[in-house]
Amino acid sequence: MNRILRSTIAAATIVAAFSLPSLRAADTEAGFVDVAAFIPSAKGEYVEVNLTPGLLKFVAKLASREDPEAAELIGSLKRVRVNVVKMDDANRADTIAKIESIRRKLEGTGWIQVVTVREHNDGDNVDVHVRQTADDVIEGLVVTVIDHKGEAVFVNIVGSIRAEQLTKIADKLDIPSLRKVHVKISKTS
Repeated sequence: MNRILRSTIAAATIVAAFSLPSLRAADTEAGFVDVAAFIPSAKGEYVEVNLTPGLLKFVAKLASREDPEAAELIGSLKRVRVNVVKMDDANRADTIAKIESIRRKLEGTGWIQVVTVREHNDGDNVDVHVRQTADDVIEGLVVTVIDHKGEAVFVNIVGSIRAEQLTKIADKLDIPSLRKVHVKISKTS
């Protein structure tokens, strides 16, 4: 697995370990992005993680003894979804079309694009979108990646996250790209 994929899965797993929302309520949450299932590669290489409110609350309770700030953030989350799809000739066109469709949908429905990475010469293609309330609370975070090595990643975190919490978590977990999201969010306010 490449560096971006490992980082994305690690970050999602850590976040997931601290909070979980209910599946029924997820589709009514402002930060929830409903996407149909991704098609696995011909070899079936595919990862999907869905964390519900109940699981997230359980993780928050466990974490509260060791790290109250992280537990508070996880407890405020309602859902975490991560999809990692290996692309090959059988699913490449559909997967790329789905990621691009998600991006267009977000841009047309009040989400703010806070990070864009386009590397030349078969580089990575990354977008990060947030949905914020008028008082700068993040209701949803979506990360989409089309990796030059043939993987696509979709991450949707739903909940109530204050921008300053991202910095604390980024510092604690040493996630530099999350620090950049906070800076860009602050500049858009």
